[in-house]
Amino acid sequence: MTKRNSAAPDTATGPWRPTWSPGLGSPDLPQLTVIHDAHDDHAFMAAALAAHAPALGCITVHPTPVATAPASLAHDLLRSMDKHLPPIGSEDDAYWTGSTDTAWRAVAAWIQTLHIHHVIVTRVHRISSRHFEHLFALRELTGIRLTLLSHGQLTPALTEALAVLPHLDVHTLAGARRAVDVPAPPPPADRYAWWEAAAQFPPRVDEPCLLMPRRRPVGRDRLDAAARRLGRTVLPLPAGGHFPPEPDRATALFAQRLHTRIAHPVHAAALATQVLTGRPITQVQLPAAHTEPGRDPLAPPWAADLIASAHRFRRLEGHTPDGRGLRLAPWDQAAVAEAARACGLFGSAGPPRAESAPTAGPTHRSGGPPAGARTTRRPPAAARPA
Repeated sequence: MTKRNSAAPDTATGPWRPTWSPGLGSPDLPQLTVIHDAHDDHAFMAAALAAHAPALGCITVHPTPVATAPASLAHDLLRSMDKHLPPIGSEDDAYWTGSTDTAWRAVAAWIQTLHIHHVIVTRVHRISSRHFEHLFALRELTGIRLTLLSHGQLTPALTEALAVLPHLDVHTLAGARRAVDVPAPPPPADRYAWWEAAAQFPPRVDEPCLLMPRRRPVGRDRLDAAARRLGRTVLPLPAGGHFPPEPDRATALFAQRLHTRIAHPVHAAALATQVLTGRPITQVQLPAAHTEPGRDPLAPPWAADLIASAHRFRRLEGHTPDGRGLRLAPWDQAAVAEAARACGLFGSAGPPRAESAPTAGPTHRSGGPPAGARTTRRPPAAARPA
């Protein structure tokens, strides 16, 4: 039986940073496997790609070619979990995706929350020594089973690391298929099927827009007028605090977009909370963690994993759970406004004109959380409910 995240601590003493040193690992970690595809046989790659099954807790990561930035492998891991980054040039992109520690904390939080237990990384003969350091640190934090597929000569950095890491070397195709085909139990029936939301990315030009929850029902005339202006359907979300147990069409679309288009756990959870409560983003705070570890039992299934991942992310930042809700910093409020646009969600001002719809180019506002900085900037009206 596969060992699942046995080494994963769910609390942190101080911020977790993706740093690894030989000799400091746990002896109880699941098997580290290195597959040697010396002749770059496509069958090895095909076996690794076929093993990608997020619903069963296994993801295959194909690193972006020639990407050497310290956070780039973290970005590839996020995409393998169907979590997509903000558009390049947006404020949200500028402030967190370039931060190595933040990106890897996001990866760790999602891996723990989404029950990912096996990570397969291809083309490891081309990734940098810094990436290996971060990857081995992630393995020790989360307790994942890690399988590395090399299609050429191992790098000196990986060779040096493997000299002190217990691992299994595999040199045959049959052995490779056994290594990547690790059986896993199916997901619990009561969990939201986040892996089924991938069809919502990339956004379609003609996809329906969603209207923020309002105090009063939205009249058909207003919806029809907005639909004519945009040339697409506009769907209202239920009133804040009145979401039905079974999501309607608009709620289902919103949940699917949240689970694919927002890679930062806190921003995804905050937007979900804003919609559920109907409060302005300046008044939103994430619900307290009612269960440790686990999901918020008061949230609907589509929001529970998001809230749990946000709490894990904050603990990885060094925040100690105190039973109170998590308040958003001003830069996070602005990022949630961008997240709303990425999800095609608009507020009291109504949907924008077609040229500024969510599929348009990136925004260019200044901002972000420089050390010691504080701002009182209000988020754009698009993310404020009526």
